[in-house]
Amino acid sequence: MKILSRNETETWCRTHDIALDNRLRPLRPLNAERFPIPVDTGQRIATVRANLASFENETETLVWFTEWGAWPSSERMHIFERFRLSYGEKRLLIDAPGHLYEHSEFEDLLSYVTLGVLFLWDVFVVTPGLTKIVFYSHDEIGYRTV
Repeated sequence: MKILSRNETETWCRTHDIALDNRLRPLRPLNAERFPIPVDTGQRIATVRANLASFENETETLVWFTEWGAWPSSERMHIFERFRLSYGEKRLLIDAPGHLYEHSEFEDLLSYVTLGVLFLWDVFVVTPGLTKIVFYSHDEIGYRTV
């Protein structure tokens, strides 16, 4: 896994043909279907696993956390910071919100996204060329094209 600054994340998207919207986040494809993010924790974890199953064999996948802190009572930044530290990352999430995974790091990808969804953060999961995208919102709605 390689952790990217915001600028590096935006550059990666542009380099890999991922259009960004006016907020500089991946543009929602027209064919994306909406889905509810379950309230139940176990169902949330199962939803993440099901949504990301098709990413397992991707050569490269970007996970980009774009918003957190909307529901402070639902998150524990300390858990996330300690988790990143276990990978050697000392920068704050605001300074390095992008996480680039190779094929062999699928379980790591799955764990990072799961934490974001459990904490009700905005999380994009995208492949080069935007062939696949899953987005989880702090408003407990998501969309996907996978």
